[in-house]
Amino acid sequence: MMAASIGTVPQSDESRFGDQQLKLLIIEDEALVAMLVEDALTLHGHHVTGVADTVAAAMELVEAERPDLVLCDVKLADGDSGIMAAQMIAERGIPCVFLSGNCPDHGGHPLVIGCISKPFRAGTLGAAVHAAYVIARGGHPNDPPAALRLYNGN
Repeated sequence: MMAASIGTVPQSDESRFGDQQLKLLIIEDEALVAMLVEDALTLHGHHVTGVADTVAAAMELVEAERPDLVLCDVKLADGDSGIMAAQMIAERGIPCVFLSGNCPDHGGHPLVIGCISKPFRAGTLGAAVHAAYVIARGGHPNDPPAALRLYNGN
């Protein structure tokens, strides 16, 4: 009887997207922070395709690797703008999430999903990335973490 009732439960958006290993790009100019982010994401079963610290380096990696999602700081090396990088990447159909101590009020593109504030907790980072990916794919996460501040429309 119990098996029959399990079969009738609709599959949630999270279960459809949640077991997938994501290819992630990190755009961060602080090497130690980039390593911490990479370690946290790897522990959650994801693959980090690269780390960039400027817009130019980020765009090269986006073209070469085509990540599933990008985590982007707002202030980058050489005075570059992470906001500009995220918008350029989103225009190529790749969703982005800011990871910054200075979260902008909006993303400027529907595929700029939201912002995770620094400092972050490693466990929360994995859940936030998962929720952002679900949203980018048109789904609705069951319980997005409070650490992920979503932009209007998401």
